[in-house]
Amino acid sequence: MVRNSERRSSKYQTLESPIRFVIDEARRCIQCNEPNCVSGCPYGVSIPTILSFVSAGDLEKARSLLGDPRLLDLNRACLSEHPCEKSCTLAKKGKPIAIHQIELILLRKDKKV
Repeated sequence: MVRNSERRSSKYQTLESPIRFVIDEARRCIQCNEPNCVSGCPYGVSIPTILSFVSAGDLEKARSLLGDPRLLDLNRACLSEHPCEKSCTLAKKGKPIAIHQIELILLRKDKKV
């Protein structure tokens, strides 16, 4: 059985070092002038701001932006569909930023990732 090595290495990278993964993934953000990810997010999360803090290594500040009680059920509401990722400008090029995964890792950080 042949597996897609890019997919597999991405999965293992996430499992081995979730913090390294979120920082590297956040650095892929091109900081659009009109971020489609925000309009695509059902919660109106300021995704570019969060990704900016994450890419700078300030995970606490990024997590604080996800601290709104409405967002605590974010992982349930967007579990199967990731509207922010579908709206990401990089999705047009085939590989959107893994916004949902970044948010989940940030939210679960307090629970010993």
